[in-house]
Amino acid sequence: MLAHFIRKEILDSLLNQRFMALAVFSIVLMPLSAVINYEFYQERHASFDSQFAEYEQEEPSPWNLRAYRAPVLLSSLGRGTEPYMPLYYAFSDDAGATTPGNIEAQDFTALSTFGSFDLLFLVQVVFSLLAVLLAFDMVAGEKERGTLRAVLANRVPRDTILLGKFLGGFIVLWLIFLIGFLLLFLVLVVFDGRFAGGEMFPRVAFVFGLSSLFLAGFYSLGLMVSTFCHSTRTAIVVLLVLWVVLQLVIPKAGEMTASVVRPVRSEEAVRIEKNKMIEALNEEKDQKAGDLYLRIIGDDLAQKAFDLLKMETPEALRFKSAYQEMSAEYDRKKRDRVREIDRQYAQEKARQHQLSRAIALLSPAPALTFLFTDAAGTGDLAYQNYREAVMAQYQVIDREVYGRQRTGRYRISMGGYTISSSFGDEEEAVLENLPAFIVKEPELRAVVQANGWALGVLLLYLLLPFLIAYVTFLRYDVR
Repeated sequence: MLAHFIRKEILDSLLNQRFMALAVFSIVLMPLSAVINYEFYQERHASFDSQFAEYEQEEPSPWNLRAYRAPVLLSSLGRGTEPYMPLYYAFSDDAGATTPGNIEAQDFTALSTFGSFDLLFLVQVVFSLLAVLLAFDMVAGEKERGTLRAVLANRVPRDTILLGKFLGGFIVLWLIFLIGFLLLFLVLVVFDGRFAGGEMFPRVAFVFGLSSLFLAGFYSLGLMVSTFCHSTRTAIVVLLVLWVVLQLVIPKAGEMTASVVRPVRSEEAVRIEKNKMIEALNEEKDQKAGDLYLRIIGDDLAQKAFDLLKMETPEALRFKSAYQEMSAEYDRKKRDRVREIDRQYAQEKARQHQLSRAIALLSPAPALTFLFTDAAGTGDLAYQNYREAVMAQYQVIDREVYGRQRTGRYRISMGGYTISSSFGDEEEAVLENLPAFIVKEPELRAVVQANGWALGVLLLYLLLPFLIAYVTFLRYDVR
């Protein structure tokens, strides 16, 4: 009995010319998006290769240290934050100074705000709309034509009818998506054989499973609305309004609400705050160094300080020792305050992100985005791993390079003069001994753990609308 209803829904969909035209259009778009987005990946990687090669040819210097991250291959499926990730971070001697580098892989215009034409966009927009157009008249259409009354008059179990409609309709939608996905995957494999590799295939399969779950949720939502409505016109209007709210309103509302309720300073404002703090501490240190110089050496002529400090007199050695101790203390202060500023900024961003995420997860579209992009290595989790790797690398560089260079320098301020030089025993850092910069892409297990709520939302949108449709259909009075 169930198989009969499944077969009937499949045949009805396949014989519907309007639906098949939309299906063919959707299938064509998927390999086309693969071509476009693989070209985007190649352009960004070419920019990375050229800049990294130029950096490699430069003579190693403490003042041009950088941490490069190559674009990920799966950005061909979903760009996510990839266009906005810096190709590198540059390091400097300022406490905690990591400056994002070039992100010029492509020129952005106002048209870029419409989103990326990738697989994620096609699933979220095109195929979810196709699911709505397929499901809106599943029950409402039969109510309107009067055929549902005839079917129910034969004492057919209602749960069998509803389950048959859901499975039959979704199988058609899923097969169309499967064909398009296989064509897209085939195009990518032809372009780059790494897509068929053992490391990539589980991620591609995971993305396909997530997309299928997302489409099943939208189809379940369409079936629910169809059971409530008695006309197809009402059903399609209600579903289109729901589609707009879930796809466009809620995701943007989450971001906008969070930015108003929990505003966050810009990175430029944080950088300026750090620079002002460092500058103030440096001035304070220089002034104390001048007082220390006068107390130990006792010569208030700043122009003679250089010659006096070059002499290995007991006073000069005492000043050198005291200055280094004081300088180390100020370096600790700067690092501690930079870490505190970074910690406060990270907390601000985390609170805003949590609120934005909580509101956005009222819709399945952001849930798919979080899971999809993190699995592809172009989401928030990848960006977080990138930043953590950069900060870890900076700590090593600060200890092994900048920390050694600061041991023999001095700056003192007195009488309106500021002089600076070195004691002549500055330690030389061996740049070749620095560890290679490595960014670990998030594993699938970490993706699932970090996005448990998002996965739950996708499952909820599949099960809850179907249960509501089931209860409503059981209580439907054909009279």
